[in-house]
Amino acid sequence: MEKYDVISIGGGSGGCAAAIRSADLGKKSVIIEKRNKDGIGGTCINRGCITAKSLLKSADTYSSMKNCKKFGVSAENVTFDLKAIVKKKNSLVKNIRFGLQNFILKSRGIEIIQGEGRCIDNHIVEVETNEGTIRLYGESIVLAAGSEPAEIPAFNIDHKSIVTSDDMLELKELPKSALVVGGGAIGIEFAVFMASLEVDVTMVEMLPNIAATLRDEEMSLIVEQVLEKKGIRVITGTGISSLVAEGDGISAELDSGDCIKADMALISIGRKLNTDSLGIETLGLEMEKGRIKVDGHMRTSVGNVYAVGDIVRGPQLSHKAQREGVVAAEAIAGMDTVMDYDVVPWAIFSKPEIAAVGLSVSEAGERGIETMVGFLPFLANEKANTMQEIEGGVKIVADKSDKTIIGAQIVGAEASILIGELALAVKNRVSMEELSNTIHAHPTLSECIMEASKNGLGKAFHRSAKLNKKRR
Repeated sequence: MEKYDVISIGGGSGGCAAAIRSADLGKKSVIIEKRNKDGIGGTCINRGCITAKSLLKSADTYSSMKNCKKFGVSAENVTFDLKAIVKKKNSLVKNIRFGLQNFILKSRGIEIIQGEGRCIDNHIVEVETNEGTIRLYGESIVLAAGSEPAEIPAFNIDHKSIVTSDDMLELKELPKSALVVGGGAIGIEFAVFMASLEVDVTMVEMLPNIAATLRDEEMSLIVEQVLEKKGIRVITGTGISSLVAEGDGISAELDSGDCIKADMALISIGRKLNTDSLGIETLGLEMEKGRIKVDGHMRTSVGNVYAVGDIVRGPQLSHKAQREGVVAAEAIAGMDTVMDYDVVPWAIFSKPEIAAVGLSVSEAGERGIETMVGFLPFLANEKANTMQEIEGGVKIVADKSDKTIIGAQIVGAEASILIGELALAVKNRVSMEELSNTIHAHPTLSECIMEASKNGLGKAFHRSAKLNKKRR
């Protein structure tokens, strides 16, 4: 039986990070990945973050060319080729996966075994491979099996007219009209992708607001209004009572009594945790709201078994899983690194982008923290005006007692880039005063951060208008 210091079950962001950091700390590491051709890299590289962003870049390029007259540029007969868009995406994924396997993992001596791993006890992992069953011994085990789109029976998913996000990545042709069920990150990104390619899109969200993870009604309403400007019909506060394939399309009955007919429906709610075959019951692991319970070091209730990624608490994000993998590896090596869930930024790559980090005003209130807020609309930023991307704004939340920045929400151009500065501010307890006094280059979008913090202190050049709280 081959012996290892660390066995990672799952080759996604969390499992790879645990193996990489362990190898760098001198540990003999192995990754067990059940998928064959598209396993290493997990959902992020193969069926999520990277793939969706590739599609969105193609759609945005097409849309920009169609609307380039506002910059004094003319482009005639602009078309797109969906087959070529998907081919470009597949080529990108293949290259990134190759780099991960060969330049990052194998260069460190990390072994990769293709097969399904199950814990027999807290040291032995049984792996079903194409060649048969093998057993491995690990001093420590990291569970990092991830998740996949949930096949919700009530939605009658047939992978033709009623599809999941995985199906969207391999579309052979675009529908003329589409229903998107769910107004979270996946739903918003694919709605923007299709709308940018001139699909008639309707989005239905059961919650009162889309982009609900913002935990900020005002900012969510900005997102809704921007999507509607792009021609996406947004319906909130109602669920789907029935959804069936009908003829060449679909028919959906809403709880509100309305009926929507379209060529296709995308189900972008719910993900199924890949925990069934890990041997959780055999190990006797404690669970917490359906996920594996861990402490701040990612340690489960069984001392030498760790868990990271989608199968533990927190948002289902690649970078969150990656950090958890590092925390687990360092804990295995005897270090005292602790996972901090208050500083996990996230982004939705719509047009404009959406991003947040830390606490919203409402979340701070739930913790009994009195807040002060600084806001600046992109309309007041010169760089945003040169780009003609003036929708949205930057909102910074600080603890009123000491003006320490505890969170931020951004809707607007390159929000995914801007949120990094605010994540650093939250992590290092930077005050609104310190941020407002930090000189930012001009003209840049990052000046919105400086000006928003100045607005929170009442000393900005660009005085912030009140946010529009009314649903249109």
